Parts: sequence; C-alpha cells; structure tokens
Amino acid sequence: MGNPQAESLRGKILGAMLREVRMTAGRTLRETAEAIGVTPGALTAYEDGRKAISLPELELLAYFLNAPLRQFWSESAGRRKLRLDANPSALIALRQRLIAAQLRMHREASGKSVRQVADQAGLTVARLRSYEEGDRPIPLPELEAVLGVIERSVEDYLDHEGPVADWDTLQQALETLLSLPPEMREFLASPASVPYLRMGQRLSTMPIDQLRNVAELLLDITL
Repeated sequence: MGNPQAESLRGKILGAMLREVRMTAGRTLRETAEAIGVTPGALTAYEDGRKAISLPELELLAYFLNAPLRQFWSESAGRRKLRLDANPSALIALRQRLIAAQLRMHREASGKSVRQVADQAGLTVARLRSYEEGDRPIPLPELEAVLGVIERSVEDYLDHEGPVADWDTLQQALETLLSLPPEMREFLASPASVPYLRMGQRLSTMPIDQLRNVAELLLDITL
C-alpha cells in the first residue's frame, strides 16, 4: 500500500521547492501560473503542498523559470533559456494524454492489474483508471507512487520532443560540461580546439579496423 503521510510530506517538500525556485527566478505568482496554464489559486495550492503538481505542469514550470528540472527529485545544475511558442494549456493537455497512455502501457507491460497497482500505490481503482484514461492530471507524488509499483522512473515520462525537451537536453549538456575538470572545459571552449574536436568526432564513428590503421600510421610518423 502507498503511504499517505509520506506522499503528503513529499507534496509539501515539492511545494516549498516550487516556491523557492519561483522566487529565485524573480517571477510573480500570477505570471508563473499563467505560464503553465493554471490559476494563481491552483499554483498557491501547489506551493503550499495542499495539492500536488502534475509532471507536465512541473516540466513547463521548470522551463518557464529556467530551473533544472531534475532538481525536483535529484541533484542537478545548469541554466539555459529557449523560447516557448506553444500555448501552455494545449501543451499541458497533450502531455497529460501522452502520460496517461504511457502509464497504461507500462502498467499492462508489468503484468499487474489496475486493482493491484492501485492498492499498492494507495489509490482507488477509479482514480487510477481516470489517470490512465487521461480524464484528470496525475499529481507528481501519485505518479511516483504508481511508477514505484510498476518499476518505472519519472525519467521515462519526461518530455522527449518539442521545445521543453530541447531545453532539457541543453540543461543536461551544460551540466555535463560543468562537471568536467577546469582545464578540459577551457579546452572545449577554445575556438582553437574545434579541429581537434571534429577529428575526435570522426574517429569515434570509425570501425575498429580503420582506427587500428590510423594508430599504426601515427606510430610510424612518431617513431
């Protein structure tokens, strides 16, 4: 069974993080709510932990606030901003439907019935069915609980297409870059390194036998 107290605590922690990220970004409650297609009252409920935000809403909120998405459940860093031209309400609705279909597919693939998953996640059967049919958005803590039962990760449900996905990819690339030693970052950032990077890129796509030939030629030159 799910743990209602743990989910409630998770919701309050998540809400506090949402408020902190919004205030750090210097955004008002109203403009942030408008950006993700909800009312200021709904966003206040998210931040107070009285209501849990859904994953698509969280994705769009992180995008709007230019905040690392994965910080909401793991360590993350990096900032990069792109334009978002899509209507937020339409984007949220589409993502909710995609998540619903994906959730049902993964639940069926796990070999577990709706009742089994609902019982273990601490939900009613009717509520889980409504999530799988896309009738209502699934709050993130409840999504995490369901995914724990069917042995899936939130990472599997992130947006992998569109502007938010492009932004998230850049976030991860920047995070990887910042994790490198300073001297390597300097090398990668130098325009003079571009020919070497291109050469390395070409070498990485070569078959092993061709790489062996290149290595032998280099040895002949240096000996």
